[in-house]
Amino acid sequence: DDKSLAERTAERFGKQLFALRNDLIPKFLGIDEALDIALAEPQGPIVIADVSDNAGGGAPGDSTYILRRLIERGIGNVASAMYWDPIAYRFCVEAGVGGTINLRVGGKCGVFSGMPVDLRVTVKGLGRELTQLFGTMPWPLGDAAWVTTDGGIDLIINTVRTQVFHPDCMTALGLDPSERRIVIVKSNYHFQAGFAPIAKRILFCAPPGATQPNFAAIPYTKLKTPYWPKVEDPFAADAA
Repeated sequence: DDKSLAERTAERFGKQLFALRNDLIPKFLGIDEALDIALAEPQGPIVIADVSDNAGGGAPGDSTYILRRLIERGIGNVASAMYWDPIAYRFCVEAGVGGTINLRVGGKCGVFSGMPVDLRVTVKGLGRELTQLFGTMPWPLGDAAWVTTDGGIDLIINTVRTQVFHPDCMTALGLDPSERRIVIVKSNYHFQAGFAPIAKRILFCAPPGATQPNFAAIPYTKLKTPYWPKVEDPFAADAA
């Protein structure tokens, strides 16, 4: 019941943890670094987590940074999920399964979504009110479409904003991610239980995005208090 002792102990532990701050930062890969590693692996699928566009952390789920780089580098045999884009989904429904259309994907919600990507795609599958497993619980992902580009990139486009938990989000539409060399999921950690059984390796990639782990790069508008890593030592007298 000694409040003063508790406060001093908490402060001591807090300072000890803060002193280790630079040693505790998880190491994330850049886009090209992650793609290079994946391509160098003799077998797939290699699962790459886009941790910066994780809807579970508040990101929109429609960023295009990795997708654009795949196209620029001419990388195919890739499955990527999920792109929250109800507008693109409606165009897929109008085209119907087997239809080929010009489709603008992603890049619609804000500055961290990147620019929309214009693609020529064929609609391979459509589904209504689909779910994916999160543990043993079905988790709604809404209506969804599976499209494939001329360059061999398979995309899942859905209407309920959520992160990727399980291969169900692909297999429900007929896409088998185990048959792809690279699988890209918009998620942080919760996908691992579902994808680990099929993954030869899992990589964590941090492109720009609303949930990028580099907090210093996020343009906070309400946060005024100095914070690390924006400020190396926010407790210093001149930090403000």
